[in-house]
Amino acid sequence: MYLSVDDALLTELLTSHTQTATTLPTAAENFQTAIRSRVFGRDPFEGIASRARRWRRHGAAGNPPFIALLAATVLAASRMNRSDNTAVGRFSYYGPLRELLGLYEGSGMPDGYDVIVPTLWDHLKWWLTDHEQGRRGLPSAIPHPTQVNIGWSLSQAVLVGSDRAQVGLFLSAIGAQPGDSVPEAELLARFQEWVRLNRPSPRIQRALASPELRPILASILQQELTHYDGLPRNAAGLPCVPLSLTTDAGGFPYGIAAHIPSHLRLESLSLNGDVIRVPPGAEWLPLMPPDQKLTPGSALELAVDTATLMLPARDLYVLQANDLVGKWTSVNTAEIGVPHRVLVRTAFAAQAEAVMLACGSDPVRQPRRVQVPPGWTLFSGYTPTRTAAARGVVGPLAPLHQQLARLSGGLRIDGGKQTYLLGYAPDLVLPATPDDHPRTVTIDGVPLPPVSPVSTDTITIRLADRVQSVGEHEIEVGNRKLTFTLVERYRESVALPLLALPPRSDKLATIPSRIPNSASPSTPAPWLPPGHLSGSFFGSYHRDPLPSTSLLRLGGSIYALGRNRLAAQLVPEAPAWIATMDHVPHAIDIEPLLVALPFQALWLLQVTSSQNARAWRAPIVKTGSSGLYGAPSGSWTILSRADWRRLTSGNITTTAVACAQDWTDYTAGK
Repeated sequence: MYLSVDDALLTELLTSHTQTATTLPTAAENFQTAIRSRVFGRDPFEGIASRARRWRRHGAAGNPPFIALLAATVLAASRMNRSDNTAVGRFSYYGPLRELLGLYEGSGMPDGYDVIVPTLWDHLKWWLTDHEQGRRGLPSAIPHPTQVNIGWSLSQAVLVGSDRAQVGLFLSAIGAQPGDSVPEAELLARFQEWVRLNRPSPRIQRALASPELRPILASILQQELTHYDGLPRNAAGLPCVPLSLTTDAGGFPYGIAAHIPSHLRLESLSLNGDVIRVPPGAEWLPLMPPDQKLTPGSALELAVDTATLMLPARDLYVLQANDLVGKWTSVNTAEIGVPHRVLVRTAFAAQAEAVMLACGSDPVRQPRRVQVPPGWTLFSGYTPTRTAAARGVVGPLAPLHQQLARLSGGLRIDGGKQTYLLGYAPDLVLPATPDDHPRTVTIDGVPLPPVSPVSTDTITIRLADRVQSVGEHEIEVGNRKLTFTLVERYRESVALPLLALPPRSDKLATIPSRIPNSASPSTPAPWLPPGHLSGSFFGSYHRDPLPSTSLLRLGGSIYALGRNRLAAQLVPEAPAWIATMDHVPHAIDIEPLLVALPFQALWLLQVTSSQNARAWRAPIVKTGSSGLYGAPSGSWTILSRADWRRLTSGNITTTAVACAQDWTDYTAGK
């Protein structure tokens, strides 16, 4: 729980309450009038302190009666500035506080502040942690190492809610996991490097530049890591889903795709009035950007009902081919041995090219036919073979840039969380660190010799040679713990299929039907239609096999050929049962068209755009019986005999050797 109060938040709250536009001075004056009615006199804080004691003594019924005063101390901290006559190492905090509370008599710390205000922060901590059991959040206010009295308020004023979302994205970018512990100095150094790439708010930049605020910022980063659950969150507590830039070849047009974390359950997203369903287990979700002319270098934040989608603004994008999206997709850092494309502002192009060569890649190229925005340069053919020292904008070009220790490779078993096959354990990757301090590594409690690499080196420890027993294993790298499990064998329990292909007339139909199962998907069906089980037939009678799968998904032009040189061009469409299961544009079912034709089709001919032609034996159907299938999903056009001769006179291949003579006999009129 964050009590990050500033003038902008007061204006937003008053505007929301009154439903009218409000200015900063008006909101500040309203709050100032309200707090001065409670804080006044020679002992200004005693009245609120007395109510706080009674509130806690009587079971803490209702909200804490001192929240407004604590908010006022944070507001004063957000207004403080270093004045010219302020000694180095001191804060101009009590001046704004006295102005806000109307305590004009005297200067410096008001009477009773050093006793009452820290006690109220302690009351708030007790209420959130013990009384509410974390239902309203956990306390985030922390004391300052030297500014004992005002440190609590400073910790809430250094960052606001939107800034803390940036901290979550930073933890996600470096590969932090729940339960990690990283020294404050290392965490602050990594954050400062991350800030160079992601253009954070001026508030974060001021905190990094201030010697007085840097220790507070380091403590905030450490606290955020302690409460990190693997998902960045915004000020409202909603998860922040990272967006990636997508492109066909590195140039226009650009799109976006959401990278859905595996432990985030999203069934749908409501975006710009449209409800987008998220398929179960989806890792990537391509989206249509609100601005059809999305350009690199600009930040994008989309608010949906259950999450916030965020695309940070960058001056360099590392692009990687993504099979799940079907496009080049931006990633946080480059990977060793993986081809990349790099889109970078022209001002940093020479620096980026030097880093790519330093990472062991062959000389990169600049594609000439790909259109990129003005002021940007596209490189292709970047495949790093090692890491190198790189900071600032070009840092993501170095593999494992700013990453924490992690597990990589191994034969991971799908369906198991960090579960690997015995003998194929993952490797432990120790990326370069910001300093040259040796890293201690223990495997199942057994320490390894100290690892003291050069700061630009990445060390890989092969765990398959060191861990050779079944069960759970724990790796400790400094304060970071990684766990994985080895198994000898793995078998998933799969529910029985509920999709069957029942027989119709003299063959298996290609339209599936669902077998009722009222008990459970994992138990056998209560009944099965006679003569089949999930498409398999039993008995001595003969049935024609299913048509080739390729007949269900054909591209190009499709023709049906019959006796007496009859021909028709088929224009099939995806029937409803395919459209709801598979979004393949050319997925078709031609059988209803063959049934509806006015002649018996003997052969099917496919002619592709490259003029390649293939012939199949048409499945035997009963023409004129379209009532069994309903209206065909498509249409046809009867062709002339001259068209039949032109279709059959080309170089046509058949799907089987045995069909070649039959095709020859057919074209000869036999």
